[in-house]
Amino acid sequence: MYSIDTSTKLHQSFSRPVQVSALADFLADEEIDIICRQLGHSWRGRIFTPAVTVRSMVYRRLHPDKSIRAVLADMVAGDDRIERTPATTSWCEARSRLPDPLWPKLIGDSTAKLQTLAGWRYLYFDRPVYLLDGSTISMPDTPDLVDVFGYANTKHGFSRFPVARITFITHAGTEAVVDYRLDRYRTGEDAQFRTMWDRLPDECILLCDRKFCSFYNLAKLSRRGIGVICPLHQRRAPKRLIADGKKLGENQWIVWFDLASQSRRKYNDPSLPTRLCVRLIRIRFVRNGKPRELWLVTTLLDHIGYPCSSIVDLYRSRWGIETRIGSLKTTLDMNVVPSKTAKGVRYDVAATILAHNLVWTLIHQAADKTGAPAGRISFAGTIKTMLAYSGPLRNAAPLRREHLYDQMLRNIARNRNRDRPGRIEPRLIKRQKKRYGFLKVSRKEARRNA
Repeated sequence: MYSIDTSTKLHQSFSRPVQVSALADFLADEEIDIICRQLGHSWRGRIFTPAVTVRSMVYRRLHPDKSIRAVLADMVAGDDRIERTPATTSWCEARSRLPDPLWPKLIGDSTAKLQTLAGWRYLYFDRPVYLLDGSTISMPDTPDLVDVFGYANTKHGFSRFPVARITFITHAGTEAVVDYRLDRYRTGEDAQFRTMWDRLPDECILLCDRKFCSFYNLAKLSRRGIGVICPLHQRRAPKRLIADGKKLGENQWIVWFDLASQSRRKYNDPSLPTRLCVRLIRIRFVRNGKPRELWLVTTLLDHIGYPCSSIVDLYRSRWGIETRIGSLKTTLDMNVVPSKTAKGVRYDVAATILAHNLVWTLIHQAADKTGAPAGRISFAGTIKTMLAYSGPLRNAAPLRREHLYDQMLRNIARNRNRDRPGRIEPRLIKRQKKRYGFLKVSRKEARRNA
């Protein structure tokens, strides 16, 4: 028997992906070690090498039990030569030693693999489509996190926990998170987007919400040939734009946006034009028996090459990013990050996004194997199947492992969600919770006052 605290040779065999064997091809020791060396990172030959630490962090985000003790217990159970479970502080120190640039590199590589695997299937007139949206995450109420991220100030008052603002860019079809930004709550999603819009390739299509429908964004993106589709901002009057525009056909017009003087002073960019030509599309529909109207803005001016009906159908697919955010925040429990330091929060968010991309890689592999539509395969079902097969895959011989992996992909493809177009889910809960008050002071003070 070897002791995990004293052995320096055990890491060679222990570093095998014992917890996420189904993802062994995507989180190999060699790949992670090469990236770390390229970043100038060095480490000693201990149990928690960079590869072991990264895999354990991904496993922690995928497993229902997010505690560090559960991760370490599963690591020890995977190798009967280990006598003692490592201390949680050892794991936390190993996590903190990882270089910051490692996570963008790993996430970028996972995105590239996904786009190579299935990106060619999801093109709009031979152009890739990207989705943009933002959300928030909560975390423990520690002084460090309050100082870095701050509280959320809403109409209901200040939040009881620190809140961070996060904005995502995802690739439509493959569902890979291409890039993201995590900042303090008072940072705007628009400002976060401008720090990462270089990740968008030229001549692509971007679907976004009305908050990104600014003159500056449309002008800068259209200069790179990026086609933007988004709802008209609420401060612009569609009837006034139509009156000065040119009608192209039923429910679509060519209109002009004028650059406001305060915007020119704000951005101080002499390359901005004074006017911007866009296409305005009106969508009429009925919801809950009431007629409704939505105005779409697009920089795709060719109404023949990009028909109005196809743009409307494409914009409906923007809801996919809401589903991806739901997978991250609900299925992978990123809504509340348990780490108590700013670096730990950033690393946990990065590990969650990497886990999300790797799960979608399995989904697309299963879709290729069985012919099932990838968009209908259950994300949560894939995680459960992958975790169930990781044990047998770890101990199987090479030929047997290939058979088990094929079997796992077929079982993943059987877990399908129903296609429910136009489904509406109100944000309400049915089960009434216990009516306890909120803890607005420290627990120690609350015990004193009890």
